[in-house]
Amino acid sequence: MDTSDPRLISYSVLALVVVGGAWAIRALVRRFANQQQAIAAGPSPLEKAIADGQIDHAIRLAMDTNQWEVAADLQLRQGKRAEAARSLRSAHQWERAGLLFEELHDYGAAVQSFKRASNKKAVLRNLMAGQDWAGAADHAEQEGDLLAAADLAKRAHQGDRAVALLRRAGKSKEAGQLQGAVLEEAGRWVEAAEHWQGLSEWARAAQAYDQAGDGLACADMLVRDGRLELAAERFVQLGAHAAAAAAYEQLGTYRKAALHYQKAGDVERAINALGLEGDKAAVVKMRIALGHQEEALRVALSTTPGDAAFVEVTKLAIQLQTARDDKAAAARSMLSLLQAPLPPEERHRFGTQCIDTLLALGDLGRARQAWERLRQVEPPGTPLAIYLTGIESKLQTQHTTALGSGGAAHTQAQILSIQDDFSAHGARRPAASPSPMGHEVTLSAPDETITIPGDGADGAWPSGVPAALATRYGGLSRLGQGGNGVVFKATDKLLGRTVVLKFMLEGSMPTDMARKYFLREVKLAANLNHPNIVHIYDMGETDGTPWYAMEFVDGRPLTAFLPIGSPVSDHAWLLNVLEQLCAALDHAHQAGLIHRDIKPDNVLVASDGSVKLLDFGLARGRGEGFGELSVLAGTPYYMAPEQLDGSNVDQRADIYALGVILFRMLTGQLPFTDGNVFVAHAVAPVPDLRKLNPQVPQAAAQVVYCAMAKKPADRYPACRPLFEAVRVALQS
Repeated sequence: MDTSDPRLISYSVLALVVVGGAWAIRALVRRFANQQQAIAAGPSPLEKAIADGQIDHAIRLAMDTNQWEVAADLQLRQGKRAEAARSLRSAHQWERAGLLFEELHDYGAAVQSFKRASNKKAVLRNLMAGQDWAGAADHAEQEGDLLAAADLAKRAHQGDRAVALLRRAGKSKEAGQLQGAVLEEAGRWVEAAEHWQGLSEWARAAQAYDQAGDGLACADMLVRDGRLELAAERFVQLGAHAAAAAAYEQLGTYRKAALHYQKAGDVERAINALGLEGDKAAVVKMRIALGHQEEALRVALSTTPGDAAFVEVTKLAIQLQTARDDKAAAARSMLSLLQAPLPPEERHRFGTQCIDTLLALGDLGRARQAWERLRQVEPPGTPLAIYLTGIESKLQTQHTTALGSGGAAHTQAQILSIQDDFSAHGARRPAASPSPMGHEVTLSAPDETITIPGDGADGAWPSGVPAALATRYGGLSRLGQGGNGVVFKATDKLLGRTVVLKFMLEGSMPTDMARKYFLREVKLAANLNHPNIVHIYDMGETDGTPWYAMEFVDGRPLTAFLPIGSPVSDHAWLLNVLEQLCAALDHAHQAGLIHRDIKPDNVLVASDGSVKLLDFGLARGRGEGFGELSVLAGTPYYMAPEQLDGSNVDQRADIYALGVILFRMLTGQLPFTDGNVFVAHAVAPVPDLRKLNPQVPQAAAQVVYCAMAKKPADRYPACRPLFEAVRVALQS
């Protein structure tokens, strides 16, 4: 037979339709017949029981006739959910049975039902709900969800299995973390510590070593974790002083580092730590105790008048120089010492010894400097004042061109070149100017004022000063030299005015840093335009040397008007100076600059009574970050507490210094001069002004107390309110 014949295919299909139709007709006829029989026979016992409300009987009938789904529906009507769930299970209604078992918290039965229903998610859900973590882990692993399986195995306390699952899932880091936790849970602390150390998990390693009782290894891990203070304390407890010292040194707590280096017998490192702390007095004493006289002297001579230990260290230097019979060096050290606040008996002893030695050596220039310094600070009638009067005639032969027309310029140069001039006060460097209070670091003109024509041949210009500037400036007179610059008085030939020129010194510090500080100072000052702030006229870099030209002020520093022991009695003059200084500072603060080195030496009082603020070398913008400029900066006798501990500073640090200046004006004294000045500013109460000068109005004293409050928040927010309060107090 040809099955590809279309007619044959059609006949076959027709035959199938006829047969199928006949079967369907027979089924309908049979169903109809059954219905008719049922109608004739009446309702079934099950239906009759349901219709009569006999539900319990109906349930039994349904169960007896294996009508489980009907039984379940009837049981649910009666609230018999557990029986209904079992009936549904008997009816192979797995999904419905599983859901009902889950609602009843019969998670084991639910799991079995959902397994028969092939509902894998529901199976896992009920395994977890029943806290069958191991079974859940098995299920997740079978389904290929290794991360979920690992988590479930961990809950089942199958740590090793969880680690293996994580590694299979490619999560080696997580596996390592879990492995450490497993070791800790098992109490295998040494293994756990070594494991954490291998993972560079220093904190966890420290904890594990601590649990293992290995204190040294624990402290080592704390060091690696950066918790240096805690590590140092642990080392101290264990008697590991060298390790404790190294941790303290890394932390920057140099005094503690020195203590523990000393306990460890490492004296050199102890001395080095004290040097980092800035405790030159301790360094010098230790060097002397070790017999290192030359090194002790070198350190002592590196102290500046701004250092808190300047007096103590300079006295040690004098002792060392005297012991080696170097009278000239000892005299120079005594001359530097006279800048500091000394008790009257010490001022008399060192002053007379200094002058007598210098006269004996024929050094009339320095002898006269010492004489002038002492004459301005010593009250009349004292033995020292009588001595100074008696030797005045011996010093008349000293002729200095610093007096006369150049005197005011020298005064301005003193302030411009203040910062590092006494970093080696035992060396032959420009000497310090007489300071009526002897408290600030100042710089006078050199022993001779050198006048340089500057108008002709290049050779007439000093070394380091670009000869190319001779076309613009002439008539140079060297005024002074500081840590990063040399200062000249000059004539601006183009504009016909007297100016002050400052050039960066070559080799004074690393070039990049020198340029940064030099240019930073001039740029900060140049951004300020105020009649009470010294003006910057011009700046540039010529022949590789940075320079700038600034306003020349014919006047003297405020220090010269504040002799020791003599309060300012002219309140009108005091208010005039204070008002102008406050105006200058408020202008700088509004421009976002904090001066950070407010003191009388940085305030010029011109011959016409006008006041000029200068020296922004330590100034900082409010938003300026910390770097090398965050080191302790300023003059100790005027520094706010927050400057001493390295905290952030704002304009209220300048207001604190202004309060110190006002204290000095009203009492003729500085508030803190003895002992550790840094600590005094930080914690000591401000001395009672009225005990030092009963004429000070109580209201004026309160202004000083407010300005010098230890907490910046307790001070005046700006300078103008301070001035107004002083004006009212002194004029009432």
